[in-house]
Formats: sequence, C-alpha cells, structure tokens
Amino acid sequence: MQHILFRVNASIASGLGHLMRCLALAQAAVRSDLLVAFMLNRDALVISKQRLDWVGEVLEVPDNYTDEQEIAMFSEFCSQHAVVAVVIDGYQFSPQYRQKIANLSRPVVCFDDMNNSGNLFANLIINGSANAHQLGYQLNQPATRLCIGEKFRVLRQEFCDLTPLPISQRSMLTISLGGSDPANLTLPILQALEQQEFTNKVQVITGAAYPYLSELHLFLENTQLDFVHIHDCQNVAQCFLQSRFAISAAGGSQFELQATGTPSYLLVVAENQLNATQVATQQGGSLAESFVKVKNKQEQHALVKTIVTRTLALWKDIDALEKMQWYLILNADTNGAKRIVEQIKELVLHG
Repeated sequence: MQHILFRVNASIASGLGHLMRCLALAQAAVRSDLLVAFMLNRDALVISKQRLDWVGEVLEVPDNYTDEQEIAMFSEFCSQHAVVAVVIDGYQFSPQYRQKIANLSRPVVCFDDMNNSGNLFANLIINGSANAHQLGYQLNQPATRLCIGEKFRVLRQEFCDLTPLPISQRSMLTISLGGSDPANLTLPILQALEQQEFTNKVQVITGAAYPYLSELHLFLENTQLDFVHIHDCQNVAQCFLQSRFAISAAGGSQFELQATGTPSYLLVVAENQLNATQVATQQGGSLAESFVKVKNKQEQHALVKTIVTRTLALWKDIDALEKMQWYLILNADTNGAKRIVEQIKELVLHG
C-alpha cells in the first residue's frame, strides 16, 4: 500500500504543536486508505507511545545524527516501501536539508506558518492560518501547490464530527497551555485565580512534555481552588466541550477550541503564533495576550493578573460568552485535513 512518511520533532522547548498537526494529517490519511510512518526524535517517540490515538509506524532519529545520516534513513525507508509523499514540519530543518529531501524524488509536503524560512523545496505547502494568503507564497513559491487559509486547518479526529454544547450547559474554567507550557504560565495563572478567590470548578490540563509537575502538585495539594488536574490528556475534545471558558496556548489549540465552540483567552509565546491569533481575535471568539516580549517575572506577573481579571469578568457575562461562541461556531471548519489528503493524492497522480 501507499505510504506517507512524516519527519517531525517534539520537545519541552518547542512543544508538541508540530507533532500534533502531523498526527492530525496522518489520521486523515489513514481514513483515506493510506499507510503512514513517522521519523521522530527521542522525545517525540516517547510521546507517540503514550497516545491512544496514534497511527502509524515510528522510526527513531538519534539526536546525534547528521543530515546525511537522516537522508540515508529516508532513502532506505523509501526503497523498502511505496512512499508517495514526504511531510516535513519544523523550523530546525534548513533549506539545504529540505533540498536533499526533495532530491529523493518523492513529492514533498511542508507545514509552514510565516513564509520566512527561505526556499521550502516543497511540492505542496500547508498553512491553515486565515491570513496565509497575505504571506506571499504565490511570489516566492510560484510552482508549488498551496493548501493555505482556513479551509486547510488540520484537526485530530477527536475534534471532527462533534456538536458543541451551549454555554449554559458548561461549568468548567479550563487552563491548558499546550504540550510543554514553555513560558511556565500554568502555575502563575492558578495562583492568580486563588488570590481572586475563584470558586467555580477549574480544569487544569498539562501536556505530555510539561516539565513542572512537582511544583504544580505542591500547589494543588494546598490550594483552596476546586480543581481537577489531567496530565497528558487523551480526550481533550471532551474536556473543551465541558468548558465555559479556557485560558489556552495559542497555536493549534485555538482551532480545537473553535471546533468545540469554547470561548478563550489565547496566550501567545512564540512569533509564529501571532498571525493566526490576531485573526482569531478579530473573528470575535477569543481574547489574546502576547508574552513574546515579556522581559522578566514582574512583567509576566502583571500580565497574568490582567488576564485573570478579564477572564473572571467574562465568566459572569453569559451574554458575552454566548456571542463569542456564536462567532466560533460560525467560523469552525473541521474538514481541513481531509482536503489536504485529497490534494496530496492529486499531487501524486498529476504532479
């Protein structure tokens, strides 16, 4: 059978976003009768083995491998399997590396966010941001098939084909700062909620690569907050469906929140999240703050306090939350990964 081969990493520093969107595309490929395989670094491999929704074979790429050794891995796998496309996702891959992948004579599919990484050497580029059409792909990647814009947002299967609950049937305030919470914001947010004597249920979701569990457990053992803590959550969609409001990582999580009709406060911690988050706030379903230029703990503390204060004001305003949810449901589209798989099949057949 035909294979799609994915190359992607994950870590505490970079988070799990790249890995999760590759998984979303892989799930859609499997549903379209394709086989998938992944070349992953050690951290990503460990995470893949913990996931109940994982699909595909996994090959470990040792951290000390050179580009030439990785290319040899690619070449060997392609020689033994009917690989019809290679998917690359990650800013660590240089133009030189990408060109070597392209020289393997397999169509190359590339996830991208900002069109600032030079020549992607890709036959197909994916960028699900609403403003992706403004990034100039048509100018500097003129011969490349483009899957850009909101129609091509990828979501894992658990977020497809669900029905959002109305705000009146939701009771949780959810804190979910991504796979690794690279800015270490979960604990400061919980501390601010406690200081403001929040009494409703708080759902704390920490990702598989979250490195501050011991500090978080110490706080939760002594807090007055009414909370539930879920680490390495395997049913995020159901958790979001129960959430009246979420303080969340930006990036791919915002599209998951949109699919579940969950109003949110999106926290930006990396430059590549800015464009998509700006569009999300303009659409009316989210608020946002950026921590990209925060210089010290004092500035972080002040910004967290502002976020929590605004969150608690919104929490009491059911009309505002229902309006935000209306905008989210209006703009939600969960078929992006399916459309991309169709484009990959077209690429394989017709170039």
